[in-house]
Amino acid sequence: MTFATTGRLAACSLLLTLAACAGGRGAPPAATYDFGPRLAEASAAARPVSLELRLAPWLDTPAVNYRLAYDDASRLMAYSQSRWAAPAGQLLNLRLRQQLGGGNGGCALRLEVDEFTQVFDSPTQSRGVLQGRMTLFDKQRKLIFERPFSVEKPAPSPDARGGVVALSLAADAFGQEIGRRLADLEREARLAPCR
Repeated sequence: MTFATTGRLAACSLLLTLAACAGGRGAPPAATYDFGPRLAEASAAARPVSLELRLAPWLDTPAVNYRLAYDDASRLMAYSQSRWAAPAGQLLNLRLRQQLGGGNGGCALRLEVDEFTQVFDSPTQSRGVLQGRMTLFDKQRKLIFERPFSVEKPAPSPDARGGVVALSLAADAFGQEIGRRLADLEREARLAPCR
């Protein structure tokens, strides 16, 4: 290797290092979100049901995801400067356990989430969408109850912050829906096999 070649490589290396440092200083830090302060403890009596939450693998990441339904609804995108504080499944699991009391009973309530995204219907209008299927099994894993779920909440702004607010509200509304459904099943005596 000649002196000229070595000099050029050193100069290029120095320029790349300076460019990387300058780019790092100019980029704003990524915003990190969770669902906000802990909710009040669940007021309902503890039910003999344990919670199993499963997010689709492509959603169970720290990315704050969105779709442009008005352009290409099948394309899942993520904000580059915003993220969840933990994988979305962990945050959603924590929030639902806060609301439902995190029972440890004989029955298992499985929640399979296949959509947890901000969906834009236009460049200025979006909503938080939480969809999937809930299934309740008894101690022997026999089916007690099964149904799809879909919860949507409007986003207050067409950006990551608005999407986080909408998805947080959808998670809270979903927890309330599960609580009502379990209360109905309790009244119908369909949770008896769980005890």
